Amino acid sequence: MDCDVAQEALSARIDGEREPVPAARVDEHVATCADCRAWYAQAVEQTQQLRRLAGRSQVAVVAGTSQPPAVPRRGPSTSTWLRWTLGLVGLMQVGLAIAQAAGVNVGTSAAAHHMTMGGHLLNESTAWSAALGVIMVVAAVRPAAAAGLAGVLSVFSAILTAYVVSDAVAGAVSLDRVLSHVPVLAGTVLALLVWRTARPPGPEPRSDAAPVTADVVLPDNASRGRRRGHLYPTDGSAA
Repeated sequence: MDCDVAQEALSARIDGEREPVPAARVDEHVATCADCRAWYAQAVEQTQQLRRLAGRSQVAVVAGTSQPPAVPRRGPSTSTWLRWTLGLVGLMQVGLAIAQAAGVNVGTSAAAHHMTMGGHLLNESTAWSAALGVIMVVAAVRPAAAAGLAGVLSVFSAILTAYVVSDAVAGAVSLDRVLSHVPVLAGTVLALLVWRTARPPGPEPRSDAAPVTADVVLPDNASRGRRRGHLYPTDGSAA
């Protein structure tokens, strides 16, 4: 039997794999070949050293993860403050809607207030204002809802701003009515900020490279890298 074939079979035996030739013939060759016996003894020793190193690495990892380092306590984060502020603005918006529904003059002239009071247009405005306030509070509690709220408020604020500027130039809107829209504009900015901070981070780059813990001395006639082969027929001649 050729020494290369015998050492290939012995390498498979160490790794617990199926040997490419009958084990009995390999043992007969090793019994008569001093070089293969020395190669096999050195390979077994190197394998045992690698297994001991791997066992120590696993113990170190377990010991390091069993007691995580203490994290210093910090105050509320920026995301938390943004959510609290958005919830507060939402409550203010709901309060304005309730006041408007109760007949309080919220920035409109007395004549216009009496003309629209009880009308369907005022009811629609009240319902819309209350809905915006409630959704702001919901987004403060569940930041995932801030994405949809930010989109709706951005479009609404842009159109509302155009109307406010046009009506202010024409003298059809008072200053207190303009100020009543401040919660909507503030809610728009806060919803965008909450949505940005609530977005999940992207996946971290994966690294499969393992650190080298020791320089391994390979036996003679052995090469680094993954072993290939072990496709010899078991019933053929291996000599």
